[in-house]
Amino acid sequence: MAVGAKLQEGENFDQLFRRFKKLVGREGILNDYRKHLVYEKPSEIRKKREIAKMRKIRRMLEKMQKEEE
Repeated sequence: MAVGAKLQEGENFDQLFRRFKKLVGREGILNDYRKHLVYEKPSEIRKKREIAKMRKIRRMLEKMQKEEE
């Protein structure tokens, strides 16, 4: 999972850094780091997934109700 960005011709540090941040974001390195920063019990993970599913279903139902009106 090595990500690197080399300075291109006519590019300053700010542009290089912005490009590097995009690469890191696409690879999901920071999200992975944050996820492993603190241990989460498997039961907590399942609970979060279930809550996320319920939110998604609720949003879909609200959207369908708005479309009917």
